[in-house]
This record gives sequence, structure tokens and C-alpha cells, in this order.
Amino acid sequence: HDSTGLGLSTAEDSKYVIATPMRGWNSMIPDNDRVNEWKDPRACCLCRTCGDDDAGLPPQDNPSRALIHQTFFDQAESESEKPNVASVGRLLPMSGGMWVHASCALWSSEVWEASGGVVNSMDKARSRGSQLKCFGCGRPGATVGCSKPNCSSNYHFPCAKACGAVFTSNQSMFCKSHASHAVDLAQMASFEQMRPLSFDNQIAADGDQIDECFEKDSYLRIGSLTVHSLGAIDEKLGGFHSENYITPPGYIATRIFWSICKPKTRTVYVLKVESVQGNAVFSATPGDDPGAEVRGRSADKVYKALLKLVHTANRDHFSHGDMFSKLPMLRNFEKRAYGLNGAQFFGFGINTIRRALETLPKVEAVVTPLSKDSPSYNFCFVQPEMDLVMDLQRKRAAVAAEKALENPSGCARTEGHHAVLRSGGSGRITRALVKSAGGDAQTDTSGRKTIQEETQADRDSNQRKYKEMKSVPLEDRLAALRSHIHGWGLFTKVDIKKHGMIIEYMGEVVRQCIADKREKGYEESGIGSCYMFRLDLQRIVDATMIGCMARFMNHCCQPNAYAKVINVDTENGADKKIVVFANRDIAAGEEVTYDYKFPVEDGSLKCTCGAPNCIGRMN
Repeated sequence: HDSTGLGLSTAEDSKYVIATPMRGWNSMIPDNDRVNEWKDPRACCLCRTCGDDDAGLPPQDNPSRALIHQTFFDQAESESEKPNVASVGRLLPMSGGMWVHASCALWSSEVWEASGGVVNSMDKARSRGSQLKCFGCGRPGATVGCSKPNCSSNYHFPCAKACGAVFTSNQSMFCKSHASHAVDLAQMASFEQMRPLSFDNQIAADGDQIDECFEKDSYLRIGSLTVHSLGAIDEKLGGFHSENYITPPGYIATRIFWSICKPKTRTVYVLKVESVQGNAVFSATPGDDPGAEVRGRSADKVYKALLKLVHTANRDHFSHGDMFSKLPMLRNFEKRAYGLNGAQFFGFGINTIRRALETLPKVEAVVTPLSKDSPSYNFCFVQPEMDLVMDLQRKRAAVAAEKALENPSGCARTEGHHAVLRSGGSGRITRALVKSAGGDAQTDTSGRKTIQEETQADRDSNQRKYKEMKSVPLEDRLAALRSHIHGWGLFTKVDIKKHGMIIEYMGEVVRQCIADKREKGYEESGIGSCYMFRLDLQRIVDATMIGCMARFMNHCCQPNAYAKVINVDTENGADKKIVVFANRDIAAGEEVTYDYKFPVEDGSLKCTCGAPNCIGRMN
């Protein structure tokens, strides 16, 4: 991709000089050194020749078509009879690690191109070509058939051109014998397709193929860019992405581009993204001068600095405003209407690489800002799982809440009352009364809600579940830990199935009048949070001073648990118990939450659960 204005140029004698394509490192080794000679091992699955074919070069100077070229030149009796062998274009990657030349694929009889450069039916062409031999060279893989009905001529694409076949603008080929039937011949100096091309079977499984490619320690190549490592996303660092690009530390790629040392010469640049003191640093190191590394805080800055060095190296090859000079003019970069940008130069601005980066582990970190100033990446191809995003948000919120405390020891006795105030404990809730998940709750005259009692059909099942729950010590099943929602939360240590019992809400059982007095006393004494749970119309369970870990359950607009009053047989006879059930499968380490279902009172109670359907308040 010529994005620097370095096309055909002239030296001082005003003769045009062509910048020869870079094919390996053969120009850097002696002519008689065959040991270190570089050869492209990639072979086209149709014509069987190796390497990319650079259109525009004389056929005899292109080693990638030496076999076909030599075949026809040996058959020619005179210099005038030597055929013109067409260029087959660049190699395109196919599924299964195979390659095919662009022209070999597009001119095959079965193949057709859809919008967006998607090539279809390539597998059918390859299957038919394996059974047909070329009428020109006699080797298998002939897929370019004559469009004249009843003509059995089939060729490789370069063989068809060499045998005198003609090509039309509607992607048809007519052999030499039927060339007179061709209408609207294709007038093109080169058959090279200067546009992105991909195969239909790559679109659906593109992400899977990219993942497999890097798992096998191979590389992803797109044109002159080769990605050696996608890097790894660190969820603790927030400066390695923007709204449009993911630039993970450890990203390594190489690109063939113009040299900053030698004019009209290409070289390989090693492109890296590194972490320096937690900040992203981009670098481009030229292969012909490793000491001239270009570094910067953004890909655009590195690319612009590199272009200036390239122009400096080629300053004698521009006209510099001389209207009578044959030298080209320097393009105006301010228009920004052509060429690469920094992200595309490094690779993470190319759609194929962007798709691969969006499938990296911990990619949810780029959509969860570490701070208010951190950008949030806009996904284009693969959306992260919402559960992973929510888990990371909760994790980061819990870390932030931990840092806000003066004494994050985890022990309430050592933190004192001022730590509770800083964590938002005061004013958090005035009562912890919930609505039953089994149906609408009843409401008494004081506004407190009762929990709907169980049906008789569930009594035996609840009795069995209650005994099983009590048989396992509470500390083996649950733990009170720091929560991203608020202060402390109740977390599970074991997996709990849907509708399984989690914990019994225990505390002092008091009458209605006592509960009213205690609630007023708690508010006057500065205890902002009281934990009262209605058992029935006459009794209330107060866990404010005496209770268990159930009191640490936080509110959530999308809860994973619900409360229910059940009847169980105890040593003192039948009794009512408040038990918390799981309304879905709860994994070990997950926080237990339920919906408080507060009535609308004086002012709104802020909700910080972070659920997708959170309305921002608890009442």
C-alpha cells in the first residue's frame, strides 16, 4: 500500500526508477548462496505454484511462476512465439491452511464474488479442478473453463492466458479456438485485484479460525502485515484501549514498509505495544536500522513520525514545486483522504485484527472503565458476555469501596463506628422487610409487608430441605464479605440449586409494639440500619443486635433469592421460620441478593446494585 507518495520516481538523470517489490531477503545474500536463499513455501491449491505473484513485473523476472513460464517457453520454437503468461495475483488464505491465488480463484467457472469482496463456491471449484488436467501444462487443478457451450477446454488461469485465451468483463473466458465468440473483452493491464477478498466459509467461523491460529503459535497475515502476538488484556490497566481500538500490551506485528534509511527501498518494521510504568508505549523498529526505533504514546504519533523520516530519506525524489520536473509532487497529508492511519499501520485498526482482539480473554475490561476519565470501547464484531461485564463491575466497585475505608481489615471491631459511617451505613435502610417471591405480600396498617405463607403441598418438601440445610454448619456454606453493592454482603461458599434453601433469617422474635419502639430507638441512637423481618401479623424478627449472617443480604433489582415463611417441626412443636430460597442456580462465590420491595416513604433510598434493570432506588 503506497501511502507516502513514493510511486514511480526519477533520479538526477530524470529517468523513472521502479521500487522493486520486496520478496524475502535474497537481495541481502550473495548470488551463489543457496543455503540461506529464501523461498515462499505457500502453494496455490489450483495452479500449484508457490508465493505471491506481483502483477506488473515481466513474467521471466517473477520466480513464483517459473514452472509455468518455463513450460511454455520450452515449447516455443522462436522468440516471437513465446507466450505472455498472466500474473495470478496474491495468495489468499483459505480454511484448512490452504492458499489460492486471487486470479486463480476469481476466474474459476464455479466461483462468483458477492458484495464486500466475499468469494463464494471456492470448495466446488477446487473439488472439480482436482479431477481435471490443464490443456496447457497437463497438470491437475484446471478450473478456468471455456464459456463456449460443448467446449471441454479447462486451464489454469496463467495457462489460459499463455494459450491465447481471451477474457471478458463479465468474468468469462473463451479459449483460442472460440475467441471470436467473446464480447466486451476485459481491457486491463493487470489482473491483480486491488481490494480485500475473503471466502464465504471464513465469515461464519472467522473468530474460531483466528483463535485456533494463535493457539497453534502460528501467525495471522494480512497483506504486508503479519501479527505475531495479539498480546494480553490486563484488567488492572486502563490505558490500553480507546473508544475505537484495543491495544493490549504484548501486541507484536511486522509490516513491510518504506525504509527510513535508503530511498526507494522497502524493509520490515517490528511493531510493538509495551507497558511502561502502566502506560501504553508504541514502537516501530526498522529491520535495516534497529537503532532508529520510533517510539510514542500513540500509534498515530509513531506513524506520523515515521512518515516524516521516510520523506526525509526520499527528499531527492520529489519535484518540490518545480512544475517542469518529471519528479512527483509530495502529497498533501492535511486532506487525510488516502493511505493508512496509525491504527491500520500497526494492525489493530484492520477489521480482521479487531475481531481477533475482541475475542481475547478478559476483553470485558475494555468496556468497564477503571475511572471516570477512562474510555469505553465500542465493540464491532463480538460482544462480551453481560455476566462477565457485570462481575467485573462488581469486583471493581468492591475494590473501590475497600479503598474508601480507613481500616480495611475486615473486622468490624477494629474499624469503629466512623468506618461504618464512611461506608454509607447510616441512612442505608430504615427496615429490612421484603415481599414474598411466591405472590403479592399483605400489608398491615403500619405499612410493613408480610410474607405469604407456604401451601400445604410444600410442607413435607420444606421440612426435608430445612433439615438438610441445618445439617451443614453455616460457616461452611456462607460468608459475610465486602460487597460492591454496599458495605458487607452475603456470599455462598457452595453451589446452590434453584429453589434450594440458602439460610434462615434468625433474630429476636418480638411483638408489633416492641418493634415500633425499637425502630424509633435505633434511629435516635444513630444506628441507621435496622434489620426487621415480619414473620406474621403479630410477630417480627429483629436481627439488628442479635442475628445471623442473613442480615447482610443486600438489595438488588435483579435478585437471585427470595424469602418465604414456612412451617417446620421443631423440638418445641410446629413453628414458623423465615427462610431464604434461591430463585435460580447460584454458583459458589456469588453474592446472595433479594428485592427489599420497600414502600414509597419520605424520600427515595438510593440503589447501587448495578443490575441491568436497576432503577437507581429501592422504593
